[in-house]
Amino acid sequence: MNRDATIWRRLAVYLPGLLFAAFLQTLPGSTGRLVSPDFLILFPLIAGLWTGGYDGFAFGLAAGFLRDYMAGRGYGVGMLAGMFVGLIAGRLAAEGWQRYALRGGILVLVTTFIYDMTMSFFVWLIPMGDVRTPLGPLWRVALSHFPAKLLSNIIGALALTCYFWLAFYRRKTKREKNDRLEEMRGGESLA
Repeated sequence: MNRDATIWRRLAVYLPGLLFAAFLQTLPGSTGRLVSPDFLILFPLIAGLWTGGYDGFAFGLAAGFLRDYMAGRGYGVGMLAGMFVGLIAGRLAAEGWQRYALRGGILVLVTTFIYDMTMSFFVWLIPMGDVRTPLGPLWRVALSHFPAKLLSNIIGALALTCYFWLAFYRRKTKREKNDRLEEMRGGESLA
């Protein structure tokens, strides 16, 4: 996790990734039998966990806007969901891979469940067509798809983590390696 990356480097990593995630969401075959990861909700989640701060918040709004725009519906629901996911992830960001993996896994689980249930509720509340479906069957369908959706979101979160790791990777200089070696020895000199 790299919290000291400049704003330009973050934008150079986040914008292409976000646009690619939006492209993946709109592929014609993405609504078939295979469940694909929801990258537009995972992107702000992983961005918030990766860097902390308000990166997840900003890109949650951007991802939500893209989701609402591509769906052709009124703006707000997707933006609000992305913003909250990014804020919560930024708040839970922690140093160390063990905490990152634990908090990230729990956050992916909870986010997938709440997001699917909330979107089902909004489909019932604001139907796109003339047919109004009862809320119970909508939630049953969402719950029946939950295990496959969760598995695909976990795989997507791992893919985004690898993307951020490669994009924010910073090689240590020889001096940093020597300083680390001296810290491990207790600062004593071998000369």
